[in-house]
Amino acid sequence: MTDFPDNFDSATRLLSIDGLGQTGQEAMRQLNDKGFEVHLGLTPELADRILAMSQEPSIREFCPRDSGERFTDRSATEHWLTKRRAVFLLFKKTDNGELNLAGYGWAGGARSSQVLGGQTTFAVRIGESGQGHGLAAPFSWLIVAGSAAVYGTRDYWLETWASNGAAVHIYHKIGFQTVSEKSDERPALSGERISDTRIYMSLPNERLFD
Repeated sequence: MTDFPDNFDSATRLLSIDGLGQTGQEAMRQLNDKGFEVHLGLTPELADRILAMSQEPSIREFCPRDSGERFTDRSATEHWLTKRRAVFLLFKKTDNGELNLAGYGWAGGARSSQVLGGQTTFAVRIGESGQGHGLAAPFSWLIVAGSAAVYGTRDYWLETWASNGAAVHIYHKIGFQTVSEKSDERPALSGERISDTRIYMSLPNERLFD
C-alpha cells in the first residue's frame, strides 16, 4: 500500500482509468459522457474553491465541519492534509476549456469503533449546481476505486446521518452495507441541535474488483 498525500500538490492530475475495474470504468464513462472529469490532488487555489462550495446550505446541513474546520482557510486545509487524505475533484469542462468545480471528496486512513476492521474512511460532496444530474453515484465509486487503484487501500467505511436520505441511498447503491446505528444529535443550519441517527457502513472488499 502507498501512503496517502500529506500536503498540498503543485497541480492536480486526471484520474487514470487503469486499475479501476469494470464498475469504475463504467462510472468514468458516465461522467465523461456528461462532460465531467475527475482529478486527483489538491492545490491551495482549489482549496479556496472547496471552501466556497462547502458553505452551500445543502453541504453545511450535514457536513458543517467542512466549512467550519477542514477547509476554513488554507492553513486549516494544510493541517487537515497532514492526516493523509487523497482528495478527488469533480470538474465540469466548459466549451472554452475551463474546469468548474462540481464536487469533491476524499479517502484516507482512519478507524472507527463502530466498524470493526474498517481502515479507510471515505467522503463525497456534490455542489448544488451538480445535484440532480446523476453524478453522486459514479463520482463516489471513482473515489473508492480510484484510491484503491492508486494507493492500494481496502476496508472502506463511512458514517452518515439517517436524515440524509439521498446520501444513504447513494452509499447503498454503490455497495456499502449498514453495520451499526447510534442515536445522536447534530447541529442544524438554524443553530439548534436536533435528534438524528448516525449510520455506519462498510464496503465488502470484493466489490473493489467488480
